Amino acid sequence: MRRLSRALAVLVAVALASSAFARDAVVGRESNGDVRERVVDLVNAARSKGRRCGSERFAPAPPLSASRQLTAAAADHARDMARRNYFDHRGRDGSQPKERVLRAGYEPRLSGENIAFGPESAEEVVAGWLDSPGHCANIMEPKFEHIGVSLATGKKRGRIYWVQTFGAPRPTTWR
Repeated sequence: MRRLSRALAVLVAVALASSAFARDAVVGRESNGDVRERVVDLVNAARSKGRRCGSERFAPAPPLSASRQLTAAAADHARDMARRNYFDHRGRDGSQPKERVLRAGYEPRLSGENIAFGPESAEEVVAGWLDSPGHCANIMEPKFEHIGVSLATGKKRGRIYWVQTFGAPRPTTWR
């Protein structure tokens, strides 16, 4: 009986470990669309709980909605960094995050950007951003309403470049 209990406990532990791993959205194992969606889900889960980002405390914030324009801005920058082998908020064309957001057709009242280099899963990249006070503050900013996420694989060493853009739209004026 004791052997059966021990064997059952081992099976349960293996099943739990493999199901936890299966939930990770890993680049290359799933479509980039699925990985991007998982990043948005993880960000919204973090926003729903509130947290401390460095010395700043953030209350729970409303969920972000995916934006095609912000995703396009993120994709443009991720591809550029991967293609030209650099890692910076300033694009090789001299553009800043807000300029790329505008170029993609999003009219922001407020915008922000997180970038990362290297993580291979949605879980890893979001955990890294949440551990960094500045990146965490972007994720938790209650004024942001929309998000765009993209990733690109670099030609050198196959490293992954991640870009996350945030926006709050400029109010529409009715005439």
